[in-house]
Amino acid sequence: MSEQELKIGDIAHLTGLSEQDVRTLIQTYDSLFTCRTIGPVRLFPQKAVRIVRELVELSGKGLAPEEIAREIRSGRRSPAHEEPAEGVDRTAVPLPPEVVIDLRVMQETLARQERRIERLAEELERERGRRVEEVGCLQKTIDHLQGELKRQQGEIALVAEWVDYFDGQMDEVTRPVFERIQRTIARKNDPGQPAGRSSR
Repeated sequence: MSEQELKIGDIAHLTGLSEQDVRTLIQTYDSLFTCRTIGPVRLFPQKAVRIVRELVELSGKGLAPEEIAREIRSGRRSPAHEEPAEGVDRTAVPLPPEVVIDLRVMQETLARQERRIERLAEELERERGRRVEEVGCLQKTIDHLQGELKRQQGEIALVAEWVDYFDGQMDEVTRPVFERIQRTIARKNDPGQPAGRSSR
């Protein structure tokens, strides 16, 4: 009699994991699992339950994925009790003690996740601090540029005044000589005395 094959939902039920967790483990350690597909459904041999349990247990020890895969391939671990095909219950009944995941493993996994969240929160806070510093530097640069702009505008206004002054001087220089002489004589003569006659 051939061994009954299991779907991902069956493996999740026997190991106490969610189907999503089982899928993640199978995708991460794809080389450790064999299966056949019927349409969209993948069917796994019963040893997949043991492999999933070992993956969870080794993950709780903080090993890297490569180390975990190497440990399971080596076959040094004692084979876990595999559920017979008849043990696959598709109804929501309490799991038998032998398929309940070690509470210590779950606590270690949760602790690792909490530490990772703390690290991410710290990194986010550091990133926020860097952004605040960048905004401060940008504001200083803007203030400096605005000060330079005002200074240059003042210099341009001063240059414009000098240009107007020199334009006026050039106008005086370029007036006809006779007109300049007449204006000079007119300024020297007494306004009440006829031009060309001096007082005695």
